[in-house]
Amino acid sequence: MSDFGSEMTNSLSPNPEVDETEEYDNLISSSDVRGDDTQPPKPKVKGNAYPFSIKVHTWSLGDTEKFALLMKRPLSSDTKGREFTFKKGKTGFLKKDCVFTEQRENPFSKKTTHKERREADLWTHTMEFVQDGWASYMTFKVTFETEEDCVAFCRLVKHRLTLNTQSIHFPQRKDRVHRYGWKSKWENPNPIYPIYIVSKGRGDTRYTARSLEKMGIPYYIVIEPQDYDEYECVVDPKWGEILVLPFSNHGDGPGRARNWCWDHSKKEGFKRHWVMDDNINGFVRLHKKTKRKVLDGGMFRVCEEFVDRFKNVPVAGLQYRFFCDDKAAYPPFVLNTRIYSCLLIENSCPHRWRGRYNEDTILSLDVLKNKPEELCVMQFNNLLQNKLVTQALGGGNTEEFYGREGTYNKSKMLEDAHPDVAKVVWRYGRYHHHVNYDPFKSNQPIHIDGYDPEDNRSETDLFDFEKVRIN
Repeated sequence: MSDFGSEMTNSLSPNPEVDETEEYDNLISSSDVRGDDTQPPKPKVKGNAYPFSIKVHTWSLGDTEKFALLMKRPLSSDTKGREFTFKKGKTGFLKKDCVFTEQRENPFSKKTTHKERREADLWTHTMEFVQDGWASYMTFKVTFETEEDCVAFCRLVKHRLTLNTQSIHFPQRKDRVHRYGWKSKWENPNPIYPIYIVSKGRGDTRYTARSLEKMGIPYYIVIEPQDYDEYECVVDPKWGEILVLPFSNHGDGPGRARNWCWDHSKKEGFKRHWVMDDNINGFVRLHKKTKRKVLDGGMFRVCEEFVDRFKNVPVAGLQYRFFCDDKAAYPPFVLNTRIYSCLLIENSCPHRWRGRYNEDTILSLDVLKNKPEELCVMQFNNLLQNKLVTQALGGGNTEEFYGREGTYNKSKMLEDAHPDVAKVVWRYGRYHHHVNYDPFKSNQPIHIDGYDPEDNRSETDLFDFEKVRIN
């Protein structure tokens, strides 16, 4: 079969190329969601939210000394000196006494490593991945007895806190700006499986499409009929081909369009397909405690080749960039968690998209609970997506239902679809869902018949990257 890029054409057709193969199950009738703009009232908090505590991580002796001076108190590395209650105003200590005292013989902790995990063993004969991490120099426990004290602390350390904040870095860490990015060394770096971007009302932004164009990666952008003129004016036909859906304004969420992409990929004869949200602002490679920009499609090829080694991994995807701290230790991938926003799906997967809300998590759990065959989902840490914060952009499903319905319905639908592992919880000032993935820890990937993990496959010889200066 030819690579995806060789299948692209420059013709843009407003006519749907594929009919829906099945009716979409939006789960509305089987879920106790609310059909209007009302939500259950905010849960009553029992007692006072204070006292409230957080952990503060420092990463050097100098920063730790600055923290002691800012807190206007003496601190030390012993247990008593690492915990204190912060109060607004004067502390009663002289400035010369507000110092940090190091009492440890060896304050520099050993590195943490991912190399002892099974994921690292499975990664053998793939491209290099090293992500050992550092432990913080010091970690302090800071307690606030009142909201006024907490606000005063925020102003001092220049951090925004909520009652759900568990820890912060001092000083606040800023993203590093790298002059170099990663580029593959082989002749055709493009993915072998087609990429579909489901988009609605965002012709002016097109973050994912523009990111792929800069990387020289061809893609399909899948839109509803009423948006055709908007997108036709801006999509570069050199890289993007517009596919028009046979439906519009259905209110069933993005899962219905994603199923249509699935049908289109099957019709084209592909084994798998990528499907992405339209608000991904680039991709980065995590390696050796840095997150550098990816400049072509080579990293997608790495993910494709790796997933193709297994017979029971029908869904894989990329972790969010902001969920990976470049100082921490991570394996190249993790198994059996939710896959969001950027997914690589096997077309023979026995489960399809369903649900008006939380369709990503519902699909992940449908796959993980598959019986009698145990299936896995795989989330990559070696390649990360720079996903924008949910509901940060207009368009998409934001106006269609997130804006007027809040977050209760999406959490409740997930709970009703998988009540054994999913629950509605109140966090961060709104309703969220909590999922327990522990029951799926035993699901393990199985190599395809005939694959010898000790044998370096010829394809992996291509996985060679170089650092290239970013213009």
